[in-house]
Amino acid sequence: MKLALFGGSFDPPHRGHVALARLAMDRLCLDQVLVAPVGTQPLKQEATTASFEERMEMVRLAFAGEPGMEVSRIDEARADGRPNYTIDTVLELKRGLRAEDSVFCLMGADSFLTIGKWYRAAELLVGCDFIVGARPRFDLGRLAAALPESISVVAEDADLHGYLVLGLRGRSGGSSRLCLLADLAEDVSATEVRAALSRVAGPEANIGRVLNPSVAKYIQQHKLYLNV
Repeated sequence: MKLALFGGSFDPPHRGHVALARLAMDRLCLDQVLVAPVGTQPLKQEATTASFEERMEMVRLAFAGEPGMEVSRIDEARADGRPNYTIDTVLELKRGLRAEDSVFCLMGADSFLTIGKWYRAAELLVGCDFIVGARPRFDLGRLAAALPESISVVAEDADLHGYLVLGLRGRSGGSSRLCLLADLAEDVSATEVRAALSRVAGPEANIGRVLNPSVAKYIQQHKLYLNV
């Protein structure tokens, strides 16, 4: 089984999120993508605008009917108040899988560029494979520059299926692959979506291009993102 963990704030989930998940499933022949809104984002000082349950419902609406995509609570806020660290989530996920199963972390390039600040980043980078979606003409060197000093790129291969594979290796052992999808067509930012929603409230807001209609309706019904 080939499974990808697609974590993030999803505040709100937009068409770019869905496009990335579809592209990853297609190119890497994934069996399943777990879409997991995060309870407490360690690197963001400000709280999410929508609550966890609101973001869960919006993700369900955004990914409804998408084959092989499952909304998961695996990254919900912890009972002990500790932030949600991706390394903990990946290890928990792997404990429930077979040894022959493959686990990937799926994310956009902007998220990966912060990887050096992540908790136990080096361990995470060799603990599972990565799928990173980027827009055309993205500078590959930025990914290598974002790696912690203890992680190095040891191989670079152009895959016949339309993605670039970087081999990663840690100084203390362990290796993994980073699969770069460098043709993500959707250019959408959740920050920009929230800003647009705050400027124009109500059904006249022109957000159909970036949001699933059911997500847009939920946002309007619950009056989300009006004061961001």
